[in-house]
Amino acid sequence: MQHKIVIHRHRPWRKPAIVAGSTVLLALAAWALYSYTRATTVSDFERAQTEAEQLRAERRRLAHELRAARSEAEDLRQQLAYVKRSTQIDTQACDSVRKSLTDLQAETSELREQVAFYRGIAAPDQARAGVRVQELRLGAIKGRRNAYRFFLTLIQSVRHEKRIGGHVELTIVGRSAGAERRISLRELAPAVAQNLLFSLKYFEEFSGEFQLPDGFAPGRVLVALVPSTDGAPQTEEGFDWQRVLDDEEGLHEIRE
Repeated sequence: MQHKIVIHRHRPWRKPAIVAGSTVLLALAAWALYSYTRATTVSDFERAQTEAEQLRAERRRLAHELRAARSEAEDLRQQLAYVKRSTQIDTQACDSVRKSLTDLQAETSELREQVAFYRGIAAPDQARAGVRVQELRLGAIKGRRNAYRFFLTLIQSVRHEKRIGGHVELTIVGRSAGAERRISLRELAPAVAQNLLFSLKYFEEFSGEFQLPDGFAPGRVLVALVPSTDGAPQTEEGFDWQRVLDDEEGLHEIRE
């Protein structure tokens, strides 16, 4: 068996050098890792802070805009309520004024009629006329076919202080089946005709109802005043049907 001789160099400093180099390398690597990690962390933290600050600023801005929007909405609600209330008040005021105007017009019309009525009684130029018709009005009765209500006012001049009595004969002239026809109130409403008795010194009012037959087209109304006093003249006046026909419902509430 042959023996080999191995010769090793004696380097006592090599191992400590390797250990020291490794330590230095590890330290450098650790420092580099620390520096990198620190730089990265600081950068991320700063970026996160910046984003958070931006988000807080955005939140403040949005909160401010929200408060402004709520304030504007409240102002608009108040304005709308004011406009609605103003419109309601204006409407009520207009309705009140319109009603007052209508009432005044009706009152004025009534006063004019009263003035005309009393003027007709007191007019000297009518002194010789005796008893005459001051007013005749007709109105259709709602819900009844061809039914009407009449309102008649008779007057006498104040210069005649003597009471005059008599009766009224009311006749409707029209056409039926193409021919002229006259129908007296006695035929249409006998009880009403019997009550048309006047006895007046200045004025007297009458009212009543009657119903025309089917197919009869009225054209005129004749009112004959037949005094019962000897020597008093009989008078007759004619009135166009359409002129005395009143479509207003107020006629249905004539004073009795």
